[in-house]
Amino acid sequence: MRPHIAPEDRILRARQEFFETGCVSDQKISTLLLRSWERSRGYGILASSRLLRDAARSSAARGIEEENAQLVRDSRSEMERLNHAFSGGNWLVALVNAEGVIVRSVGGDHATTRELVSVLRPGTDVSEKTIGTNGPGSALVERRPMLIRGREHFLDEAAEFACAAVPLVDPFGAPAGVLDVSYLYTALQIDPLQLLAVAARGIENQMLDSLQDVTVVRFHDRPDTLCTPYAALLAVSHDGYVVGANRGARAILCLGDGALERLEFSSLFDLPLSQLIDASRLSTPALVHRHSGVRLYASASGDRGKEFQRAESTHRGTGVAGAVSRAPTHGSTSTAAALTQPGDESYLMADSRLQASFEKARRTFNRDIPIIVYGETGTGKEVFAQRLHKGGPRRGGALVAINCFALPASLIESELFGYEHGAFTGGRRGGAPGKFEEAHNGTLFLDEIGDMPLDVQGRLLRVLQERKVTRLGSSREITVNISLICATHRSLPDLVAEGKFREDLFYRLSGVSITLPPLRERSDLRQLIDWLLAREALDAFAEHAPYRLDDEALDALLNYRWPGNVRELRSVLRAAAALGDSDGEIRAEHLPSELVEQVETARLSTPLSSCAPGTLAAMETNAIRQALELHHGNIAATARSLGIGRATLHRKLHKM
Repeated sequence: MRPHIAPEDRILRARQEFFETGCVSDQKISTLLLRSWERSRGYGILASSRLLRDAARSSAARGIEEENAQLVRDSRSEMERLNHAFSGGNWLVALVNAEGVIVRSVGGDHATTRELVSVLRPGTDVSEKTIGTNGPGSALVERRPMLIRGREHFLDEAAEFACAAVPLVDPFGAPAGVLDVSYLYTALQIDPLQLLAVAARGIENQMLDSLQDVTVVRFHDRPDTLCTPYAALLAVSHDGYVVGANRGARAILCLGDGALERLEFSSLFDLPLSQLIDASRLSTPALVHRHSGVRLYASASGDRGKEFQRAESTHRGTGVAGAVSRAPTHGSTSTAAALTQPGDESYLMADSRLQASFEKARRTFNRDIPIIVYGETGTGKEVFAQRLHKGGPRRGGALVAINCFALPASLIESELFGYEHGAFTGGRRGGAPGKFEEAHNGTLFLDEIGDMPLDVQGRLLRVLQERKVTRLGSSREITVNISLICATHRSLPDLVAEGKFREDLFYRLSGVSITLPPLRERSDLRQLIDWLLAREALDAFAEHAPYRLDDEALDALLNYRWPGNVRELRSVLRAAAALGDSDGEIRAEHLPSELVEQVETARLSTPLSSCAPGTLAAMETNAIRQALELHHGNIAATARSLGIGRATLHRKLHKM
């Protein structure tokens, strides 16, 4: 999770507590930021030091671009796009190498950025060991996006700056550097991490495209994504081995980080590489299947990506501008049907924390060790289980799910273990197999296992130990061979302590425990919104115009707390798409009123912008403030009292 930027007074209190006691209580700041402060102190850095200016004065710019020539070439086009996107503001785009040294910078032409340019120039060492907590330096250490604003920097002299940084990873899984945007800090500026993340993907893809003597394979579950920064890329040698992969490919194929050890392309897909190259000459993506059965669209170029460079030149949206401004395209009815297969929900796993958790779980699950998945309702526990099963040791069998909370306690036992004819009144003639039998040679997913009755827990433990199940009303044992995944929103250790969950069963189940983050803590909310809207258009009407959110609606979605997580987000977007205008635009008035009102009420704790006294704008601001206070933040009542529509009030609040 990227650091949450707390209000300035909270940061000041946290700094005072940290420098006085060496720790910070009550979660005043994020764990990532606290770790960086602790590392900075461990390096012997003093907050009052003038290290930033010293690093700039001692910078060795001569020859730095030449020493990092390939990195600069791979990054040039995306940096220029970023510079164009941020033009007119006080922004500086910088490329930092793996050692923490700035190798190139663009922008900073605004008169107010002279100080920024003088400090962050090529040759300056911005590593954490040199200047303490800062965006690019901390991103290199944590290997994840970082947003450091104002006094979140360790050095007092850096408090006037803010920096957003996204790490770059080369095709072989090694750190390649950081893409950074720095600017003069004000509390009301936008969060540029989304733009940076798209640009970083473009740079990493260019790194792979630049490799010599390889075939570049692009694939995704959506054909219209193959020529975007979100495509999964593989570099395949002439002898058929995968020698490089971008992050998308590593996530989809569960390859993990680091170098790839003798991975044959033929072990990944059902279509030989030569046939994929031939099919790609037809300029339409080929349908391929993973050996687990997952369907994907793929293309390949036998000459270092030249064919795809031509294709991308016709789509000039592969970089920042295209990814941000161009709405997803939609295909024909047949394409729409292919893209909405049941269970095809890989887009719910884009967050880097989720990907890391999945890789940890996958390695354990493949050794036939049970997995416990913790997470709030709606965080995607079943999707997580589906992906584990599809890549697991028994992927050829069925994934059988049962919700222990939804079934009455009297029925759980018969559902799990099955029953013979006459075992109880109302049973099916001839009896019925239980979920264990149905999951034989497959995977059993026990959702909400924390709600399983104690007496059933004992039988479950015996089955797991003996790998044999006995139906109700029978003495015959049936051998079962299963993988097991459990999920719950409750704390099993707490239930054990309360005597509500068997301790021996807990230890039998807890091979590895994974906690899925709630949606409000995920880094990919904007991506999820875009993907779900695109999928909704495909599901509803293949010829429908792409859905798009106006600024007010998007702002409300990004600032809502999402207690129902991904499930709630999907429901909100489906309803909004149905209520939206015929041209596909979704506005705040199409969102649930309680959602928008909660967001606006939360903002009432922050002061509205001030206007010159006596002006019409100041009078309007005061009228709105007084009406809000009078109606205790109720948006609908406030709008009625002012004689304006609720949507109009939202727009005025947004501007203020």
